[in-house]
Amino acid sequence: MTADEFRASLETDLAWRQEEIAFFKNQLNYVPEIHKNRYRKSLVLILYSHLEGYIKLGLQTYVQYINSLGLTRDMVTIGLKAASMNKEFNAYDNLDRKCIVFRRELPEDTGLHKFFRRVDFVSKYEEFMERNLEIDDGIVNTESNLWYLVLQKNLYKLGLPVDMFEMYKSDIDALVNRRNSIAHGSFRSGITGEEFQRWEVSVIDVLSGIARLLYDFALHERYKKSD
Repeated sequence: MTADEFRASLETDLAWRQEEIAFFKNQLNYVPEIHKNRYRKSLVLILYSHLEGYIKLGLQTYVQYINSLGLTRDMVTIGLKAASMNKEFNAYDNLDRKCIVFRRELPEDTGLHKFFRRVDFVSKYEEFMERNLEIDDGIVNTESNLWYLVLQKNLYKLGLPVDMFEMYKSDIDALVNRRNSIAHGSFRSGITGEEFQRWEVSVIDVLSGIARLLYDFALHERYKKSD
């Protein structure tokens, strides 16, 4: 996959989501005025689903793109190094005497096990860095509630700027909160046109921003470590 093919994939997925949001919003023209606020509750659910869905798919596609480049760990930023080493870190934390990553037998003295594992990790670090970069796309986890903090966590795990969407924090969190109250049947009131418009504008801006960010990192190889 080339950077331009990656961008095309992002743009195709974004386009149908924008089209669907616009389609259901346009149905408001056929809803009696007295019922419009109630109808917008369904629009909130659709809007949130595309916010979470696009960000999750976009970040997973970015992981797949990086994996397809045939890079080794020592070629990428430190965050991506860590993201690709889940198996090694789990093995490091597991002091089982039989380990598929750290094969040296642990000493009999259990008090030395942790230090012994540290020595093994340091001694094998260069070997770890020479291995092909393979990141599990399961590292992307929206937790079924894409609060702003959850978005930041996912950006951080992939070495992406975490504060890029700070200006949308309150709108993202308000949308998630309202979506949850509607989905759980605890929100009886309707959604005003002003509320929905504010959230719609913010969501479209965030989704477009994610697409631009990921393509920029792909095109300019910002996933690589600085020389």
